[in-house]
Amino acid sequence: MRFGDISCFQSGVAVPVFSLHSKDSVGIGEFLDLVPFGDWAKKCGLNVIQILPVNDTGYESSPYSARSAFALNPAFIRLQIIRGAEAFDSDIKALQKKYAGTSKVHYSDIAREKREILRKIFDANYTQLNRNVALSKWIEANPWVKPYAVYAMLKEKNGEASWRSWSEDRDPTALRISALLRKSHKDALFQCWMQFEAEAQFKVASNKLTEMGIRIKGDIPILINEDSADVWCNRQYFSLDDRAGAPPDMYSYSGQNWGFPTYRWDVLEQENFKWWRDRLAQASKFYHAYRIDHVLGFFRIWAIPQNQRTGILGHFSPAIPVSLSTLTSAGFKKETIEYLQNPNMSKNQLRAFLGDATDACVSKYFELLPGTNDRYILKPEFNCESAVLDTAEEQWIKDGLLKVLWNRIFVPGTPEGEYYPYWYWYNTQVLGTLPQEEQKKLGEILHANEAAQDSLWYANGKKLLSVLANETDMVVCAEDLGAVPHCVPSVLGELSINSLRVERWARNWDAPGQPYFEVSEYPRLSVATTSVHDSSTILGLWQEDGFDRNFFWKNHMHMASEAPQALTPDMVEAVMRNIYKANSLFVIPSMQDYLALSSSWTPKDPGDERVNTPGTVGPQNWSYKLPCSLEELEANTALSATIAKLTDERARRPLR
Repeated sequence: MRFGDISCFQSGVAVPVFSLHSKDSVGIGEFLDLVPFGDWAKKCGLNVIQILPVNDTGYESSPYSARSAFALNPAFIRLQIIRGAEAFDSDIKALQKKYAGTSKVHYSDIAREKREILRKIFDANYTQLNRNVALSKWIEANPWVKPYAVYAMLKEKNGEASWRSWSEDRDPTALRISALLRKSHKDALFQCWMQFEAEAQFKVASNKLTEMGIRIKGDIPILINEDSADVWCNRQYFSLDDRAGAPPDMYSYSGQNWGFPTYRWDVLEQENFKWWRDRLAQASKFYHAYRIDHVLGFFRIWAIPQNQRTGILGHFSPAIPVSLSTLTSAGFKKETIEYLQNPNMSKNQLRAFLGDATDACVSKYFELLPGTNDRYILKPEFNCESAVLDTAEEQWIKDGLLKVLWNRIFVPGTPEGEYYPYWYWYNTQVLGTLPQEEQKKLGEILHANEAAQDSLWYANGKKLLSVLANETDMVVCAEDLGAVPHCVPSVLGELSINSLRVERWARNWDAPGQPYFEVSEYPRLSVATTSVHDSSTILGLWQEDGFDRNFFWKNHMHMASEAPQALTPDMVEAVMRNIYKANSLFVIPSMQDYLALSSSWTPKDPGDERVNTPGTVGPQNWSYKLPCSLEELEANTALSATIAKLTDERARRPLR
């Protein structure tokens, strides 16, 4: 959908669909809840609603664990308005009552129970639906839905297990998918019908918001779950030998392993990126703008061998490797190069990692390097993180074995003659065993290799992002957080893609004192915000250990007083007023930060408002529910008036 001409600074709100609830919703936020939420947003002067992904995730609560890049989540369907639903009114009301008073979203239970009712409605109306011309035409117009329906049907029959563990149909052909459609027509049609209903309701919501002058900014994750219809039936587009993740940073020493397969971009390119183009066309049915999750992955992805668990032994792809000829030309012998990729250690050296467990570990997990008497290497069957972590050892011994595995200059599992540096190569024990001259030469080679990557990443990022930027008339926004290559800002600017500025992280990290950038210095082509779904809220940030309130309050916000220990609504308004001065074209704070402008719904624990904490798994993630219904939100005129003052001042600023 077309965003439309932008004649003034844009103000918005970020909220997950699942967090909304109204008198009509059943257990969870629904697509049609966006309409009354849009009414409230319009009253506040907000013109953009940013949401998290709304693809089908089955019974997995994370919106980033989609089992289809195209299918919508049936949990967001409003049951009552479906034709034939009136026969199950008591079931729907009972489900609505069951979850009405909950403070969190019980996603898995709600998704399961709503699907059960959807199945009842479908079964009761199957004869008519099987002859429904509109449904049949929709299925033919959406070619992705047939393989998705078969996948979802088979997944249900296999107890929701991953397709990799199915006893049959793990490697489907187009003929086999067609045969399964015919064989299990009713079950497959049920899956198609749910998508038909979900799309119709989401379109209604999107069109009504458009009429109000409200735009929807969606979220398109770069990656797709391995256990998805797309990977199941389009295996050629994905590399199952690698997993995508993120390199180590200040928040995660060992990096992140997201568990998603990486793309085979060469295969996608041979088909003119049709799969990606189709994906964008599907999104443009509903969205006026979209956020590209992890845009850095279009420049280079952090690829991790499948047998590793953390992200520490990954490397960027594409990347220029250090070649064997480069190393040998610098005087490194082949046995030294092998040592840098697969280090061997004496028993005394191993004691530094394994302490009192050294002798026992040596006998279990190590073998002598051929031709030596006291140089040990990990046995092949234990030379990866998965094998180490699957042992029955105490955690401290596992940690020691991991440190042995991580003691290297080059990561393992790469093509012969190609060497990729280990992230912490400069701080390893093995580096210190080399003569000083070799340490110096190696450092020069690796630093030169790092500098050489930028031109490759520039070309790769521009090629891939050009496809996205030019395919639809949606406004494109990038999530460009993390270790950002130098080429990224220039490519985003050249393609008119908005970057992201999260106020707490928008700092000059290389300058003394690491000062915050003034919001007036943010690039015009950007989205500014106070918090994101993977961070704490404003109230939560204020309570975090390590957060320097005074530095933020006085040096960034230029307040004369000392920073308060806790924020009152008036103080939150000062923080919001500051971000609203941003030079960014878009300012889109989270709904939680807007609610903090009122004392009506102040949380006892700001941590309860957090949507997700990366690196953790549990019911605290992806379960945030607004503390108020949409009707109660609409009735709080003081809050909407406070927000309207902010948006009005911003809209009246000249956009030049």
